[in-house]
Amino acid sequence: MKAVGVTRQPPQRRGGDSETRLTIRVDFGPHGALGPGKIRLMELIGEKGSITAAGRAMKMSYRRAWLLVDALNRMFREPLIETQHGGSGGGGAVLTPLGQRVVALYRGIEAGALAGAADPMAALAADLAPLAGAAEKAGD
Repeated sequence: MKAVGVTRQPPQRRGGDSETRLTIRVDFGPHGALGPGKIRLMELIGEKGSITAAGRAMKMSYRRAWLLVDALNRMFREPLIETQHGGSGGGGAVLTPLGQRVVALYRGIEAGALAGAADPMAALAADLAPLAGAAEKAGD
């Protein structure tokens, strides 16, 4: 298993550029990868109870959201998301216990990485060159 970059913005920012962020992506080789987009989709499905609503919240088509759900369900030994077919009240979707565990484990990996990387990230950000146009604005 190899971990490389992709995750949400860190909650803490100690100095440096306010746009600096660490992203976490866990690559499982032929099994696929797990990153912030899939995790956020799962969180939104858990909150909204719907793949459609979760996809809409992420500005994603229903088809794209469904394809990601299918990929997630195939990636692990048990489904992460269960769907219920519509009736009079429509269908829905819920995270399974394993789905909840996967989200919690990913967020734990992310929190640990962010905690360990905050100071080095701030140091890197402090050494960035100014953006074009920033020098002129600072002189105004």
